[in-house]
Amino acid sequence: MGAKQEAVVREMLGAWGEGAYEPDVDRIVACFAPEAVWTLYMPDGPSIRGREAIRQEIERQLQYVGGFMCKILHIASSEDTVIAEREDSFIRNGKPLTQYIAGVFEVDEDNLITAYRDYFDLKDFVEHTGANIDAVSGLEGAAESYRPVPEASEGGAITASLQSPATSEQRFVQDFCDAWGDGSDASRPDVERIVAMMAPDAEWRLWMPGGPVVRGREALRAEILRQMRYASNNKCNTLRAVSTPRVVLQERSDWAVMRGGACPHQMVAVYELNEDGRISRWREYINMADLDRKRGVAAVDAHLA
Repeated sequence: MGAKQEAVVREMLGAWGEGAYEPDVDRIVACFAPEAVWTLYMPDGPSIRGREAIRQEIERQLQYVGGFMCKILHIASSEDTVIAEREDSFIRNGKPLTQYIAGVFEVDEDNLITAYRDYFDLKDFVEHTGANIDAVSGLEGAAESYRPVPEASEGGAITASLQSPATSEQRFVQDFCDAWGDGSDASRPDVERIVAMMAPDAEWRLWMPGGPVVRGREALRAEILRQMRYASNNKCNTLRAVSTPRVVLQERSDWAVMRGGACPHQMVAVYELNEDGRISRWREYINMADLDRKRGVAAVDAHLA
């Protein structure tokens, strides 16, 4: 839908290198608007504001990271938003690594990136890099404190504007999200409606990249019922959605009560649709370190409960 908008994102990601050459810092920086904001990881990672600061941050990272290779798995866009699901490979402190990321890019009328934020599982990153989970980037506490996406509050209320579906695919997925509840104490997921909107052999990966995979309608039904034992007041707030005829990508700021505690959480969700228009693959890019802190239990333990 937004070929020009996708082009600047592809240019920026490609300028990081194809594994065989070093990032072209000038090319990368030229893709950003003068006052662009780059949030290193969501929801509460450091934010870098302005071209010169972005240049300095890239040069800082290049002191210990190299060999970049970015593989775009899915990309879709509107006139002002691009969401790209990707597989990044790089070498960090001499160790080859692969990371699965969903990046959200806001693009202005001059076709420059005004905001860029990455969604990924911080716990997975720390496990594979050995980084300090409280200082992953080295800038925590030093960079700008800025939340580009507001958190939902009680009942799923949110200060940001929600996006109305722009395509039939987006409407279908939004209806699917609405079936999980409206955030009130009385609402509960409409399990049969949810399951019916998924293909018979659908797969749901609870979080990327290492979350459990649930396959098939019976297993999906059982997983939803299991989660309902400790989670309630669900509300999906879609801030941005883009799509192709077979893929829908959403940036969301959701609300739930888990184990009696408030658990606002932000994510990028990816839905692949089959030829019948049902959901065949569903996965979420979410910072599990943030979610674990809020619900007071580790993801693996929550899944086994």
